[in-house]
Amino acid sequence: MNPVKFVGALIGGLLVLFVIRILLLTTPMAAFVQMSPWWVYLLIGGIFISGYLSFKYEKEDRETEQRWIEQEGEAFMEPIRKRRQDNQTIN
Repeated sequence: MNPVKFVGALIGGLLVLFVIRILLLTTPMAAFVQMSPWWVYLLIGGIFISGYLSFKYEKEDRETEQRWIEQEGEAFMEPIRKRRQDNQTIN
């Protein structure tokens, strides 16, 4: 991860934590949060992390598949180009 993305992610994460903290201090949601067991937060965090990783690896998979398709297409087109070139040199 390059430094710019890392700093951006860090600032974004801190901003999200700040907003959550403000919401917990100023809304009745604080009572609900205090009553919830700790494992609920781990579960919610796991859901968010799972969604992020799913999105990330799906994107990587699409890019890898696109590169493979382009390579196979190039391997398919090379003999066709060669035949065209041979036909042009004969004529």
